[in-house]
Amino acid sequence: MGDGADTAVEEQLRQAERRLRAYSQGAEGERLVAQALGFLERYGWVSLHDVHWPGRPKANIDHIAVGPGGVVVVDAKNWTGEVVVRGGVLRQNGYSRERETTSAATATVAVASRVAAVHRSAVVPVLCLVAQDVDPVVLGQTTVVGRSALAAHLVGMPVRLSPYEVADVARSLETDLGGPRSPQVLTTTDLATETLARAGFTVRPEPARPARQSRRGTPRDAGRIPARPRTPRRVPPGRRPSARQPRRSVGRAVFGGLMRVGLVVGLLVALPHALTWWSDHGSEIVTTFLVPDAPEPAPEAPEPTT
Repeated sequence: MGDGADTAVEEQLRQAERRLRAYSQGAEGERLVAQALGFLERYGWVSLHDVHWPGRPKANIDHIAVGPGGVVVVDAKNWTGEVVVRGGVLRQNGYSRERETTSAATATVAVASRVAAVHRSAVVPVLCLVAQDVDPVVLGQTTVVGRSALAAHLVGMPVRLSPYEVADVARSLETDLGGPRSPQVLTTTDLATETLARAGFTVRPEPARPARQSRRGTPRDAGRIPARPRTPRRVPPGRRPSARQPRRSVGRAVFGGLMRVGLVVGLLVALPHALTWWSDHGSEIVTTFLVPDAPEPAPEAPEPTT
């Protein structure tokens, strides 16, 4: 087919080899991280490997460790070259890997939606570097740690779950994320419904409301009880009907306004005369009502006759 076809086939073979190498390298990294998590069983930890990513059918989560320290979503990265944390950013050979730390936090949010609300705050993300010795460092919401320090980091986490809770959460996640299909991301309403169903209550979903149709289709009030028709108002002859009659006529409103203005003007005119009259007769009125009258003298007794 010519030299051009041979060159294209060779390029496709090289790409296939690179993908196979990357897949083999990633699979080897996941195997090593799973081996490191297996050492934590003696400390009460349970590990899940290669489970579904809720809400993303074509993606998977490398590891989930459930133990006294909580639920840890572990994303394994078997990178080559120089991997360092500089300026609060994870870099590989000088290139930023902030997208990987954000992806680990996103996977953790999806897993937390499948956990009971009481344990949701105990779900945390960890990005594990397989081939690099890196002490635990927090970047945003994700903790970046090397594989050699992963076990010590998980064992040293504060206690969040009891042994009974560890067994319950691990069994629930294994059933939920290890099935044949990827589950959906649950909302708060879904979690409340599941909790009530586990407690033995029957939860019936509310019937969906019918969608409103356009004017050309079914009318909006289809299926409703028709309202009582209104009796049309009789309009006197010679008067045009209006859509809405005002409650008061314009003449009545103007008359009321003039009455108020006249009342105010009358009060202002009468006020000086009222003050003058009060200055002349006010003291007499106050004296009449406030000062008590003098008592009348008692009548004299008649002189005795001899």
